[in-house]
Amino acid sequence: MARKIAVKELKQPDRFHVISVKVFRYISRNKKTLYLLSGIFILAIFLSGGWYFYMSNCEKKAQEIYSSAYNSYQILNHKKDNKEYQKAVNLYEELIKKYPRTDAAHLSYYNLGNIYFVLGEIDKSINAYKRFLGRASDYNVLTSLAYYGLGYCYEAKKEYADAMAAFNNSIGQNTGKFYLVMNYQNIGRIYEKMNKPEKAEEYYKMALEQTNDSFTKNLIKMKIAMLAYK
Repeated sequence: MARKIAVKELKQPDRFHVISVKVFRYISRNKKTLYLLSGIFILAIFLSGGWYFYMSNCEKKAQEIYSSAYNSYQILNHKKDNKEYQKAVNLYEELIKKYPRTDAAHLSYYNLGNIYFVLGEIDKSINAYKRFLGRASDYNVLTSLAYYGLGYCYEAKKEYADAMAAFNNSIGQNTGKFYLVMNYQNIGRIYEKMNKPEKAEEYYKMALEQTNDSFTKNLIKMKIAMLAYK
């Protein structure tokens, strides 16, 4: 049975109807503004979509160059071949120049740091590691390795305070016991070079406590024993 409509309901305007009328009146009074806002919104969607596809394309091309560079010296089996390393350097630098905002360009800085160190170009290696670290996440395992490499660079330049800071930063990334032990040994070695045998022994003992590898243990024990003669 249909519900009877109260007289009161008939006399009151329908709420949806009232709101609809207000909306249409607002639209008719503000057509230009609404058209402009709609255009801006559509343009924003178009630009964001275009930027996404542009960056995806750049990343793809950058990855191709990165693979060529990486493969050019990985076949060396750790043998030093300046020609192949220089070829890789040229490719990485080309990649960075053409596609500087890509992830591949960022990773190229880390690899350049490694290559420049092997080639003995320490200042270039330091610069490359720093460029990598400038964008690196604390959760990236390569962050620890970049600090590790940076420590060796500063050690090669006999800038021991900077080397110590780099190795300590590598420790701070929490990348596991292996690099923890290595960095404790590195810091111990730096203290040796700074003629601070007591501090060197402290860090060697810290390394000794952390390792389960028998060869590493024997090596560290030898280092500690040799400190007694300094």
